[in-house]
Amino acid sequence: MEPTQLDLRAHRCPMALLLAKRHSAELVKGSQSVILISDQSSLQDIVRYLQAQRFEVETQVKSDFYLLRIFKKDVSSDV
Repeated sequence: MEPTQLDLRAHRCPMALLLAKRHSAELVKGSQSVILISDQSSLQDIVRYLQAQRFEVETQVKSDFYLLRIFKKDVSSDV
């Protein structure tokens, strides 16, 4: 399955966090997505939220933005 992408480089918190919350809520278990973020404050807030929601998060630093790869875990496999 091809990962979805959300480009938040034109947004700052709190709007970036709100859009990331909406986007992540639409993901199904076992799916993944890429989120592009331009500022470190939004990055920290979004990563903290996603980890609290049990997403697996990988962060990559690009030349002028951050790339988050997020994976929605299958919660039943954590038992």
